[in-house]
Amino acid sequence: MKQINPNIYPKDGYFFRESDGSKHVATSWEGVVKRVTRYRERQGRPVGSVHDEVVFQACHRNPSLCVDDNGTYRVKLQEASLKSRVLRWLSKLREIKKEGFRFVDQALHDARVDVCYRCPLNKNLPEGCSSCRAALNVLREELVGSRKTDSRVTACPILGEYLPVSTWIDLPAVGNESLTRECWRKKTL
Repeated sequence: MKQINPNIYPKDGYFFRESDGSKHVATSWEGVVKRVTRYRERQGRPVGSVHDEVVFQACHRNPSLCVDDNGTYRVKLQEASLKSRVLRWLSKLREIKKEGFRFVDQALHDARVDVCYRCPLNKNLPEGCSSCRAALNVLREELVGSRKTDSRVTACPILGEYLPVSTWIDLPAVGNESLTRECWRKKTL
């Protein structure tokens, strides 16, 4: 049995097409179930298992909406590009900056850059469009100001972070086994 992932908005909206051709639209799946139930009651028809029918039809129409009972996605969703992940991380960091964060000193920054430069995971971001490059530059300047950045490091594909910015900020260590042993962001015992 499939379930509808409530965090995904259906591309065609929330609706159910009844066997008689009528279309029942609402602002949520629960609303669709209620409308179909009331419609069948008014028509004097057996109500049946409206919820299961709505889920089945929605999943058949748009498989990416649904998850298996065990929580796994029915279709594999494509992972966002590294550039998209970096831009999203920078945008989130901009929100955090409003609450305040601390910068590290030049020596620690330089040590971090050295680790990232030697890291086999250090990836260059594709050039991309001018608006992406401009957004990247604006966010970098907004976050670290006039602090000097090193062009030898660009992005971490594991964390989706922009290294010219993250190497300047006092960030907590993370427990991610995909990071290299030397990574300054990796939590160690």
